[in-house]
Amino acid sequence: TLLVLSLSGDLMQDDAAAPDSATPVMKAGPHQFIPDTHLGDWNGPNRLWMMDPDEPSRSEGTIMTTGNVVQYTWSYEDKKHEGKIEFAGQPGALRAAWVDTFHAAEGQGLHGFAVDGVMRLFGTYPAGDGVEWGWQIEIDTRDREAFALKMFNVVPTVGPVPAVALLAAR
Repeated sequence: TLLVLSLSGDLMQDDAAAPDSATPVMKAGPHQFIPDTHLGDWNGPNRLWMMDPDEPSRSEGTIMTTGNVVQYTWSYEDKKHEGKIEFAGQPGALRAAWVDTFHAAEGQGLHGFAVDGVMRLFGTYPAGDGVEWGWQIEIDTRDREAFALKMFNVVPTVGPVPAVALLAAR
C-alpha cells in the first residue's frame, strides 16, 4: 500500500496498489503548477536576510523543477542548504509540502493559491513562548526567462519581512 502524508502530518492508507515504501508521499493531483517554460534547471544569486535588512548574506543558488516540484540549493556561511516544495490541490486551493534544511528541517505544510504565473503559499510555526510566526513563499514564473523564489518571515506586530530571494535564470 502507498502511504500518503497529509499536510497535518497524519499518515493515511491509499487503497491503490503501489510499491512497498516507508517514505510518505503527497498525491500531486491533476494540475501542473510549474509551466513547461520553467521546467528544468535554473541558477542565480540568492540573498538571505538574518538580522540586518540592509546587509543580506549572498550566495549562488540553484532551482530544479518538474511539473509540481521545486527543489533549490543555496549556502550560508559556507554551508550548503537545500529545500523542496511539492505542490498539490488546485490553483484556487493550493497545498504544498515544504522542507528546507535551514528554515523548515522537519517539514511544514503550506496552503495558498496560484494566479497568472505566481504561486503564493502561507503557513505558521511556533516561535517559542506560545507565539506563532508565519511564512509566506512566492514563486513567480511570469517572466519566461526568469524564475523567482521569495520567502518572507511574518513577524507578529511587524508583518512580512524579507527572508530569502533567489532570482534565477537559465
